[in-house]
Amino acid sequence: MAEIEQAFDEFLAAEPKHWLAGRFGEHIESVLNEERSAELPADVREMPRLESNFFHDAVGTDAATLWYLPEFTLIDDQLGEDPEFAFDAEQPGSVAEDGGPFNTAVLKVSIDAVRPAHLSSAEAEFTLRPVPDLDPGVTLIIPLTGNDGVVTDVPVEGTTKRDGESGFVAGFELSGFLVEAAYAHLTRSGGLRLEFAPTYSGYQTALVTEPDVGFPVHGSIFHGFQFEVFGDGGNTAGAPFLPLLFNQIGRYVFFPSKARFHRTLRLGLKFNTDAYRSRFTITSMGLSRHIIDIKDLSEFAGQRSEYRELTTLGNISDKYPSVRRVFFGQVSGTVIAVPDAYGILVTAQGARASCDSIVDESPATLSGCRFHFTFTVAPMVDPIDMARLRADVPDIPEAVGRTLRVALPGGLDSRTPSTLDGFPAGRAAFADGDGTTVTVSVDITDDRPTPATTTVNLFLQQLAATGPPPLFGSLAVRLDDVFPQPVRTSLLLNLRNTAHSDELSTTREPGPPPSTKALNHGPLDLKLLRCADIRDGEEPGPVVPLGGQVLAALQTTTLVGVGAGTEVAVQRALEVAAPLPKAAMLTFLAFRTHTVQEVQHPLTVNAAGLNFTAEGVSTIKVDITLAADPGDSAPSFTLSPSHTVDFVHVSLPVDSAVRGLDSTVLLTLTTTSGSRTVSVVHDFVDAPILVVTSSTIH
Repeated sequence: MAEIEQAFDEFLAAEPKHWLAGRFGEHIESVLNEERSAELPADVREMPRLESNFFHDAVGTDAATLWYLPEFTLIDDQLGEDPEFAFDAEQPGSVAEDGGPFNTAVLKVSIDAVRPAHLSSAEAEFTLRPVPDLDPGVTLIIPLTGNDGVVTDVPVEGTTKRDGESGFVAGFELSGFLVEAAYAHLTRSGGLRLEFAPTYSGYQTALVTEPDVGFPVHGSIFHGFQFEVFGDGGNTAGAPFLPLLFNQIGRYVFFPSKARFHRTLRLGLKFNTDAYRSRFTITSMGLSRHIIDIKDLSEFAGQRSEYRELTTLGNISDKYPSVRRVFFGQVSGTVIAVPDAYGILVTAQGARASCDSIVDESPATLSGCRFHFTFTVAPMVDPIDMARLRADVPDIPEAVGRTLRVALPGGLDSRTPSTLDGFPAGRAAFADGDGTTVTVSVDITDDRPTPATTTVNLFLQQLAATGPPPLFGSLAVRLDDVFPQPVRTSLLLNLRNTAHSDELSTTREPGPPPSTKALNHGPLDLKLLRCADIRDGEEPGPVVPLGGQVLAALQTTTLVGVGAGTEVAVQRALEVAAPLPKAAMLTFLAFRTHTVQEVQHPLTVNAAGLNFTAEGVSTIKVDITLAADPGDSAPSFTLSPSHTVDFVHVSLPVDSAVRGLDSTVLLTLTTTSGSRTVSVVHDFVDAPILVVTSSTIH
């Protein structure tokens, strides 16, 4: 009947019950079992009865089901992260009362409703079910401390969205000073908490009486009905209420109701880890980026790099000689070590250096070809220095509560040009390679009066030069796209200054004393400089000098005194002969001829410094025979006092020009006393011009 529902609603309005949010259905009359206990009919919906902290199945006589009130926990995925977490702040451009930016933000966290741990023992006897129609009803509590030191809890109502069978995502919209406060709690003080007031569906048991006139009334009457309710939805413990009708005045009825309980979940510093740091974002003037620190919220946010130079390690060049500077990424936790220099990369396949000869279609070409060099360069960082840096980083103040990662630069800064200052005769270009590598290309063409083959030979000589490398330049490396100043380091194109990767491996030898077998996987000989044991989280050591020991290609050697750590780091370089013969250069440099098979090369003889009259010489006939192709001689030409310089073009294979133009030059001198010949051996690549002097002909 409608009167009893109306009466019950008025009863709840007049005498609110903290565990009840209200009635949602018509009352259900009880039925009696053999013990004259009041039960629900068998054909009603299964829901818990709110009479104790353990909710037995409310339908039928089967008591094998227990309903439970869930606990709430933060959700983690397989990686131990909340997949939905976000702190997305925005500065719409408004100015707050204090003159700073007005911020808004959305905070999202994933929550799971789980079975209380203390019910695990009941699994064997009962079927455990969470209470039905659960609506989390979550509020974010932000503690704020006033100028008087009093802490005030500021509530922010949240919304929820289902996520899986028992999980949901809670979202909170923040604005103004609450954005900064929430960020500070999430990343520094850990004071945020979630207050839950979940509702669910259940049956509220009530004893209903309709007292007559003169009946002794013990409570309020609503539309002729008096109500007594039992239980509090499991908010407090207690024995199950057994509604017996023996000697009772009135009857028991069941009201389908929305019940409520309370839970608290503290967020703490759960989200103050490197895994979540990139999920704190700010959008300003249409641009979004990671929040670096609270300054991004207290000041108007613009483009800002997360990197700053790391000074807490002390003098970098003294502690790690092969490292130039170190930078710290405040969001990513990445420590970038900028190497002192980049050099040609050596791998198990050899040196990453090549030369391609290509047809030069320029109309004014001398030789008919141009040369394109390609080098893959990488950081020349001593692996022992890197191991020492990795061991030192966990002890710096920036590492407190964090797991920092040491890395090398990931490429070039496209905003700042890189240069090859040491070789102006070539045109250099730079591009990102794979991982930490950079690709450097150098194009060499004819430059009148110097043919490309001559310039290439000079370039190759400098590539193998001893002493300070003459082929030097500067690379601008990338930290991120907005770091304000260029970060530069040196570039060295030299076979004696190289970077190394997978061409060497080490294997610990069994038994004392500690020793390690080193294997050279590559086709080039290596020069071993020093080695050390590497242990996770510890300083490398001891450092064992190797004195430049040569480890031939595809050979092994034993390193004594190392092998007690997790791995062995070996500093090494290429073994390069000094001087390096031209033929041996192609061991280090891959030479490829594409569309050019032969080039035109001038062979020049200059006798301007010879006093023909004093020497009694009237003419000098010049015959040149190339050692690379002794079957063909170059056309002859003749020098005289009025014609002291001449040359002849020869057509040669490209690789012969690069390897060298060893030649035999036969000088036939016509004198007042007859003729005589002088034979001279000369390389027209090393010295493009043969200069004839008095000493040449005697």
